[in-house]
Amino acid sequence: MAALTPPSQSNTAKPDDGWLSTLMGKWIADLEKHYPATLRLEGIQGKVVLVAMLHENGTLTDVRIAKSSGNTVLDHAAIADVEQGPPIKLSRPLGRPQRPIKFSISYDLKITR
Repeated sequence: MAALTPPSQSNTAKPDDGWLSTLMGKWIADLEKHYPATLRLEGIQGKVVLVAMLHENGTLTDVRIAKSSGNTVLDHAAIADVEQGPPIKLSRPLGRPQRPIKFSISYDLKITR
């Protein structure tokens, strides 16, 4: 006999978003970052956690800071880099017109770009 999921629990399963995490990781790695020269000279590094709305056409809108790097200039550089970046080439349909996503961008002096 097959087990039935009660209707109240049928929509609680989270979709498999591993493909999207992998895709975002590659997009971020390929993103042309503009590390502010003054921060580079001062040796300031950091990681900015962002939230944005991902659309079916691969564009990101409503980019906002979820967690600051601790440096306002670096935070604004991260937002600008994402907003000026190319659309994300989705390997699968989102399944809806848009969805919120959360991701991070690191600015590290050891990585030359």
